[in-house]
Amino acid sequence: MKKKYLALLLSCMVVCPCFLTSCGKSSDETVAEEDDEDDEEDEDEDDEDDDDKDDKEDSEENVKPEESVIVMEIPDDDLYAQIDVFLDNREDIFFPESEDYLYTSCAVCDLDFNGRCELVLSGGSWYGAELENRIYEINEAGNGYYIPEYAFLGIESEQRIVPKLSNWNSLDAFYDKNDGRVHYLIPQSISEYSDLNGFCYCDVSLKGGVIQNDIYGMYQYHYDDGYQAVYFGPNGEMTQDEFNEYIDSYPGDHVVKSMTFGTYEGTAYYPLSDGDIETMDSEALREILADSYRVFSGTMTYSEFRRIHSTHSNDYDDAGNLLRDSVGSWGLYVTDTEGDVTYYTPDSEFYMTVDIYEDGSFDLYRFLNTDHEMTISGVLEADENDDLSYTYTPESDDEMGGAALEITVSEVNMDGRLVISTSSMYGNEYMGGSTWYFDRID
Repeated sequence: MKKKYLALLLSCMVVCPCFLTSCGKSSDETVAEEDDEDDEEDEDEDDEDDDDKDDKEDSEENVKPEESVIVMEIPDDDLYAQIDVFLDNREDIFFPESEDYLYTSCAVCDLDFNGRCELVLSGGSWYGAELENRIYEINEAGNGYYIPEYAFLGIESEQRIVPKLSNWNSLDAFYDKNDGRVHYLIPQSISEYSDLNGFCYCDVSLKGGVIQNDIYGMYQYHYDDGYQAVYFGPNGEMTQDEFNEYIDSYPGDHVVKSMTFGTYEGTAYYPLSDGDIETMDSEALREILADSYRVFSGTMTYSEFRRIHSTHSNDYDDAGNLLRDSVGSWGLYVTDTEGDVTYYTPDSEFYMTVDIYEDGSFDLYRFLNTDHEMTISGVLEADENDDLSYTYTPESDDEMGGAALEITVSEVNMDGRLVISTSSMYGNEYMGGSTWYFDRID
C-alpha cells in the first residue's frame, strides 16, 4: 500500500471520544439538630457540588478524543522480530516437502494495519492445482501467532468460498470509515463441479482476529437446453439487473485503491538461489518475507522485489522488440520439463547453445557433449501472442522419434535470460514440453 493511500486512510479513521467520568461525592446527612446547621451543611454541600462540577468540567476539557491508530509501516526491528516468530515455527507453518506440495506461494502483509503482520501461504502443484490456503497473524503480545477464523456473512453455505491466496497479487481495496475495516476484493473463478461454473468476488477483511468474507458473483448451471445463470450477493440471490446495479455502485463512495502484495512463488520463477520455500535457508527466507512486506507497505516496488528474489517475466507487446533483445549467442542455464528442473554448465550432458540473428534466423545446437549432437536451423516468425515461433519437422522417425518440435522464443526476462518454450507433437498426439532458460555468452 502506498504511503499516500495510508495517510488518506489515517485521515479517515473514526474518532472515538472517550470521556473520563468521575463519581460525584454522595454523603447523606441523616441528623440535623438545628435549622442553621442544616443551612450551613446545605451551603457546604452546594459548594462541594460546585467544586466537583468545576473539577469534572476541567477534566472533560482536558480529555482528548482517542483516535483509532493505523500503522502505516511496521519498523524494521519489529518487522524482523515478527518474521522470526514465523520462522521459528516454520516446520508447523510451512507446507511439508512432498509429492502433494511441489511449491509454495507466500506473502507478508498487514491486512488490518494494526502493526501485527500476517503470513499468507498457498500450496500447489506444478500442474496448477491449488491444494491449501493458510493465513497466520502475529498475536497481540508479539511472541506467537494464531490462525484467524473465517466468518461468511449473509449467504448460503454452498456459496461460502475461501478465496485462492495465489490470487493475492494486485487487488482493489477500500477503507470503510463506518466500521474501521479495510476490504480487499479478490477475484475467484467457480468450477467446483462439472455442471457448475462462474465467477465471484470475495470481499475479505480482517478485524478482531476474524476474516470476514462477503461474496458476490454468478453461477452458471448447465441443463439439457443450455445454461442458466444465478446471480448472488452477500444477502443471497439477486436478479441480473440487481447484480449489475450492485457491482456498478460497489463500493459506493468509499475510497478505493489498488493494492500490491509481495507474492513470492518459489521455484515457479526459478530464483538464482534455492527457491524451494520449504527447504530454503531461514536467513534467505527472512529477507524475502521482509521485502514482501515492504511491497505491501509501498517502500519497495513489486518489480524490484521480483528482480531481487526471482527470475521473472518481462512481457513484450511487440515481436520486433523481442527479436532485437534476443539477437546474440546464448548458453543453456536451466530447463523445466513439467516440474523436473535441471541446471547446466558448458560441460553438462545435453548442454545446448543458440545463435539468433537480426533477420530472425537462428541455429540451435542440441545435445552437446553427447553422441546425439544435432543442429536445428530455421527462421523465427511472429505469432498471435507477439512471440517468435518456428516448428521443426524431422525427416524421419529415427530423428527425435519422429515428433515435430515447436520452438517459441517468449522473452528476455528481467534477469537477462532468454526464455524458450518447446512442445513436441507426433501427429495429433502431444508428447510433452519444456521451458529453456539461456544466459548470454557473447
